[in-house]
Amino acid sequence: MKTTIPIEIIELEDESYHLMIEATFNKTEKGHLIIDTGASKTVLDSQFSNPFISEFEEIEENQSSGINAMITDAQIGIMPYISLNELELSNYKCLLLDLSHINELYKKYSDRYITGLIGSDFLLKYHAVIDYKKKTLTLSYRKTKIISIE
Repeated sequence: MKTTIPIEIIELEDESYHLMIEATFNKTEKGHLIIDTGASKTVLDSQFSNPFISEFEEIEENQSSGINAMITDAQIGIMPYISLNELELSNYKCLLLDLSHINELYKKYSDRYITGLIGSDFLLKYHAVIDYKKKTLTLSYRKTKIISIE
């Protein structure tokens, strides 16, 4: 199956853009996710997601490289429910980080609160196709109502 999600393009500075989509968490809370093709892992903001997370796991040693290499307060959490249009995920395992620095940046350019970043792990798993002209993200997945990721 496929689902197509509208993308909002946010211009942060002259010719510097971020791609954003909307998601639903815990079946009631809306949030905004940045599509980050350079991020290896999908991340949720710990301040936003902590009330919803069903399990936490401390990360003993940060083995990340790049921009997140110096982050030491990361956790892994299980989000009970996330939906992106028709794609519904249960027990989604993701990295939890404090994204307040990203939200401070966004206050200058947008009224959106960033609840997370969609990383390459997610984009590869769901065979993501970004259509810049149509401003859409298309995801492909198995024909089941709820997909559990662990």
